[in-house]
Amino acid sequence: MNQPAALASALDAVIRMRRAGNAAGALALAEAHAAPNEDGAPFLAIAGMAALELGDAPRALRHLEPLARLRPDDLDIRGDLAKALLASGRENEALRLADSSAHPDLARIEAWIRQQRGEDGGAVAAYTRVLKAEPTDAQSWNNLGNVHAAAGRFDDAIVAFEHAITYRPDEPGIYLNLADVLRRADLGVPRLKVARDAAALAPDNRAAQTELGMALAHNEEIGEAIAVLEAAVKRWPDFGESHIELGRLYEATNRTDALGAFLATLDPADCPPEAAFLHAWLAQREGRFEDAARHADAIPETIHPMRREALIGAIAERLGDAPRAFAAFTRMNAAALDDSPPREGPSYREGLEADLARWTPQWAARWAPPLAPDPARRDPVFLVGFPRSGTTLLDTMLMGLPELCVLEERPMVAETLHLLRGADIGTLSQPQCAQLRDAYFASALRHGWDGQRWLVDKQPLNMASAVAIHRIFPDARFILAERHPADVVLSCFMANFTLNPAMRSFTDLGEAARTYDAVFRAWHRAGDLFPIAAHAVRYERLVVDARAELQPLVEWLGVAWSDRLLAHDETARTRGRVRTASYSQIGEKLYTRASGRWRRYEAELAPVMPVLAPWIARMGYEN
Repeated sequence: MNQPAALASALDAVIRMRRAGNAAGALALAEAHAAPNEDGAPFLAIAGMAALELGDAPRALRHLEPLARLRPDDLDIRGDLAKALLASGRENEALRLADSSAHPDLARIEAWIRQQRGEDGGAVAAYTRVLKAEPTDAQSWNNLGNVHAAAGRFDDAIVAFEHAITYRPDEPGIYLNLADVLRRADLGVPRLKVARDAAALAPDNRAAQTELGMALAHNEEIGEAIAVLEAAVKRWPDFGESHIELGRLYEATNRTDALGAFLATLDPADCPPEAAFLHAWLAQREGRFEDAARHADAIPETIHPMRREALIGAIAERLGDAPRAFAAFTRMNAAALDDSPPREGPSYREGLEADLARWTPQWAARWAPPLAPDPARRDPVFLVGFPRSGTTLLDTMLMGLPELCVLEERPMVAETLHLLRGADIGTLSQPQCAQLRDAYFASALRHGWDGQRWLVDKQPLNMASAVAIHRIFPDARFILAERHPADVVLSCFMANFTLNPAMRSFTDLGEAARTYDAVFRAWHRAGDLFPIAAHAVRYERLVVDARAELQPLVEWLGVAWSDRLLAHDETARTRGRVRTASYSQIGEKLYTRASGRWRRYEAELAPVMPVLAPWIARMGYEN
């Protein structure tokens, strides 16, 4: 057989071996005929690809590098070479080959490298080139979603993951990526829809079942959430995320007995270090703070730092170790910012200060006459106060009055004011105000108002919206919860809030103090310009003599006294899940340990005291 015929026969045999899945045989035969010339080029190509299939990148490079020199314009060969370089750890060389290429294989390699390096813009540009050439590439859509998610571009991430699901509807991992972005964006309803889809698609996938339980909890479907997580830990008894989420949910719903019983079922010998997180929570809730600190010291870094540092700080605070507590809360807030998208536009405080600049006597004088009362529906009572001022304790007490229907931290005001689309509240006509009033009550019905009793809307920072509320509800009443400004600001800094625009202010002590100042200036400006009906309840007096502090409030509201007001701990056990950072305290008997806590942190608070001192004096507290 002549040479060309022999090479053709060998090439045919190599191709048949590779098609049959015999990569090792194809590699060996191809190497026997591979050479850095045109006759050997097909064998170099097959040898390089077969070596890559076998995971031998250095061996692949011995064939692909001379092949690329023979055919420098062949993009498919360049793509294989870039893969081999990347697999061999020669990332920079792979990137030079792939840089800015429109070829999908090369663009995919560039995108992946830039994604791993955190080069956000370059990764997005490269994945965009991949998807322009191959728009149904689900993996690239998924990777693009991860890039956007890491940068906090949640809307873009959601679109990318939805495209990925369109092309790979059978891949549960993509659903879980989408659910995580929806969690971070605080989009509870769509998160639950995606979690249910993932759980139905992958009933044997532990991560999908755990995510369903977490999404249910996000949507306040607590009973079903616990049932799903209990089923998960029963099915997969080896300790994992489902155990952590179930235990944390027991704790968050004040079911410490259930948490204790759950932990008692776990074999310490089979539990990884992550179990220390739950043991620390239980010990803290049971008042065993030394034990809690010992468990907290053993919590590994695999537990999210927001959770870990919040717990360490809370335990150190109860042990009187102020420096350690403050350091832990500082780390907690840094982790919260790392997990949150960058804030664009003005901060919450800056937006409020812009409003304050417009609220002048001349502006108020231009208002149309107030809206007439609605004979069928009383204007609501708004329970307000700076966060951590005792509003949760107070709303739990007010739940003891049968005439009142108390809704805790529901977005009725936010949803109503959103309808303004940026319009100046002062320019609204009476019919427009009536429409907003109707929209508010419709929102309240959706969020749990029974439509009959006098509505108490507890949302602390509604105090900054008193002007708008007064325009819609001129007969509204405001209950203002007061607490020492330094204690309030410190407590906000220590709270592990979900970072909406307002709560983001509390990740920095200085910004928290400036926000306090802006909110109270807005509150008092509203009272200066308009006849705001308000009654203050002082936290420090409430926890010492609740009846004496509440009796004037009850008389001001014009309702009958009930001793249920003083049974807040019993009410707390029946009211359902508490949506605030105070969930673990409201079931306790009244205590005074939080009053004056700021004095243990005077050194840390010193930089912000000039901002708070005027309010401390105005409210009659000792500095």
